[in-house]
Amino acid sequence: MPSTPTSNVVSTLTGQKLINYARSFAWTRPTLGVAGYSDEPALSFLNEVLCKIMSTSNPWKWNAAKFPAIETQPYQQDYPTSISQADLSWLQAGVIVDINNPNWPQGPAIIPITCVTSLLPTYLSGVPQKICWVSNSVAQTGTWPGPNTEYKQPLNSLGGGPGSNPLTAITDANGNIQVVTTYGVTGSSEPSWPGAGTAPGTQTTDGSVIWTLIDPLGVALRLDALATYNSNVWELRVVYQKQPPTISSLGQTIAPVPKSLDYLVKQGFLAYCYQQVDEKKFETQIALFLADIQRALGSNDREIQEFGFYPAAPLQGVGPSTGGGTFGYPGWPGWTSGG
Repeated sequence: MPSTPTSNVVSTLTGQKLINYARSFAWTRPTLGVAGYSDEPALSFLNEVLCKIMSTSNPWKWNAAKFPAIETQPYQQDYPTSISQADLSWLQAGVIVDINNPNWPQGPAIIPITCVTSLLPTYLSGVPQKICWVSNSVAQTGTWPGPNTEYKQPLNSLGGGPGSNPLTAITDANGNIQVVTTYGVTGSSEPSWPGAGTAPGTQTTDGSVIWTLIDPLGVALRLDALATYNSNVWELRVVYQKQPPTISSLGQTIAPVPKSLDYLVKQGFLAYCYQQVDEKKFETQIALFLADIQRALGSNDREIQEFGFYPAAPLQGVGPSTGGGTFGYPGWPGWTSGG
């Protein structure tokens, strides 16, 4: 069981606390009122402030999350996951890891891949260089592969290795998206699939294979190149930025925003209070608020970045990113094989 995370770094600021703070300035009262207990426009202001702070251009470390580790499969371009579109805002960074060759030459080969907006379906094979996300509902999937078909574990560490698996993501006879979550051999006949509308996460036993039903509004990862039968297995390790929280009541905190950025939220909230008071000051204060977001982002991330362009194989020896068996940012060792 994982340890309980500390909460003292997370903001306890609420919409009501912001109203109380803003009302200490008399000029805000035409906007917020005298009593200071009306949900609107305070909630709209607060949600707008959080969206501005956590926008696409801001890769906050405290807002990052990771996909489960995914191993490439023969001739499969799309990999449906359980990550919800309601949770994902944008892909931040990713690497592919030669997980089956941990000793080459000083640890597993780890290659950065570029996160892009979109990729078209492809039939080309090779080492992936780009990745994007698509909705599970439009991901390319197969069909049930037939009786007594082996799905081989792709990881040497778990007794498998490169194989000739059929597609591990299929659309069943009832229109559900199913993903192999336990490798094995399919049964002698097609299993009875869950009906339409069944909750995501429902499992179906098929011989020794276990399929898990995936939310059609979840997120699939799409690569720009396909593995082939018995080709190298790459493990995808991808970090994404989460959606801003939706504040629906004045008592709700602004977590996961840290306490250290309370001042920025207060600044943005006051800027929006100018909307109905002084349009010129509103424009000026919003511009200052956006500039201060970038300054806060820079002070939050002062480390030297190692991202850049890398060849698929080192020209002379290996660089710092591969030599130690990990890629320097942001926490690649946290994945587990087959996770």
